[in-house]
Amino acid sequence: MWRAPHAGLRCPVEAALQVLDDRWKTLIVWRLFWGARPFCELMRGTSGISKKTLRRQLPELERHGLVHRRLRPGGRRRAEYSPTPFGETLKPIVGQIYEWGLMLLDAGLDRRTAMDGAGTS
Repeated sequence: MWRAPHAGLRCPVEAALQVLDDRWKTLIVWRLFWGARPFCELMRGTSGISKKTLRRQLPELERHGLVHRRLRPGGRRRAEYSPTPFGETLKPIVGQIYEWGLMLLDAGLDRRTAMDGAGTS
């Protein structure tokens, strides 16, 4: 249920956006909803992300309590990442973003259209 922020505290939307402050974090969390993934799978499954960015984002997601890193013995894949129970609470939110994105794509309002100025008043 929505409630107004308490006096003296920052806005809850601002707090949420500080944690998910760019598209990569949301996409990484989205990829993890279907099971634990090693770094290399996250890299392959997240189109356009660089190794440097992924290496920076994963520890930030861990610090925020959204992602758990589990070390695996031996082999090339030494660690895998999965959402924490707190990270799982993002599932309906990211799911709604997914649904909204489908509507944008179905309506032809993707990035190209938005950059052309369509939909502005």
